[in-house]
Amino acid sequence: MAPLFSRFKGKSKDILEEIEYGFGVEFEEYKTQVTALAIFLGTIFLFRFLSTRRLKALYGEHLLDLSALNDALLFKEVFLAYLNAAVLEPILSIGGMDEMSIPIVIDLLTLVSICWWIWLITDAFDFQDVTQYYKYHVDIKKEKGEDSKRYSWLKLRDLDKDSRVERNILSGSTKRDVCLWFMIACVGLPWLPGAVKHRDVLHAYVIVFCWTIMHHLCRRATVWSTGYLTTFFFPSTALMPLEYCLPLMDVADTVEDIEWLENYRKFLIERTGVELIIQS
Repeated sequence: MAPLFSRFKGKSKDILEEIEYGFGVEFEEYKTQVTALAIFLGTIFLFRFLSTRRLKALYGEHLLDLSALNDALLFKEVFLAYLNAAVLEPILSIGGMDEMSIPIVIDLLTLVSICWWIWLITDAFDFQDVTQYYKYHVDIKKEKGEDSKRYSWLKLRDLDKDSRVERNILSGSTKRDVCLWFMIACVGLPWLPGAVKHRDVLHAYVIVFCWTIMHHLCRRATVWSTGYLTTFFFPSTALMPLEYCLPLMDVADTVEDIEWLENYRKFLIERTGVELIIQS
C-alpha cells in the first residue's frame, strides 16, 4: 500500500502543477481578485433573497408600449449577433490558437457566460411556449371539458401550480441572473491588484454595455417589477415578461380580434397576476 500511496501522492503533485500552469499564474496573484469576486457574488445573492417585493410587484396593472417593444426586439438581434461572434474567441484561446496568454480559467468562465447569455436572450424573446400554453389551456381545454373521457390521452398541467412557478421566475430567476453578475464582477476585477487585466475581460465590458441598452429598452416597453436597479441587476425581471408581450405584436398569425385580446389578458391575469394595459 505504501508504494501505491507514494505514486498517487507524486501524481497528485504533478496534476496540481499542471493546473497551476494552466491558470498561467501563481494563485497568490489571484488572491485579491478572487476574494473580491466572492464578496460581490455573496452580496448579490444576499440582496436577491432579502428582496421580497419583486413578487408582489407583479400583481396589478402594467403598461405595454408595443412601439418600444419593437425597438427592444430589433436591438436583440444586435446583441445576439455580438454574442454569437464572441463565443469563438475563448474557444480558440483555450485550444492554444491564440497568442494571448490569458489565464485559462477566465476563458472557460467567459465561454460559459457567453453561452448563458445566448440562452437567456433567446428564451426571453421566444414566445412559442407561451402561445402553446395558451392554446392548450384556454382553447383546447374547453373542448376537452365537454368530453373528458374521449380525450383522456391529453394531459394538461395544473394551472394554479404552474402559475406559482411562473410567477417566481418572473420575479427573479437566479439561474438566469447569474450570467450578468459574473460579467459585472469581471469588469471590476482588472481594477484590483492581480493577474486579470482589462484585455482579458473585454467581452465582459461589451456585454455589460449592451445589457445597459437592452435593459433601458425593455423598461420602456414594459415593467413588471420594482425599481430601475432591481431590474438591472436581475435581468430575468426585465427580460422574461417579454415572452408574454411578444404574441401581441404577431398580428398576422396570433392576434385575431378584440375578443382574442380580452381572453389573452384574462389568461395573463390567471397565470402571472398582471393586468396588461396595451398601448399601440
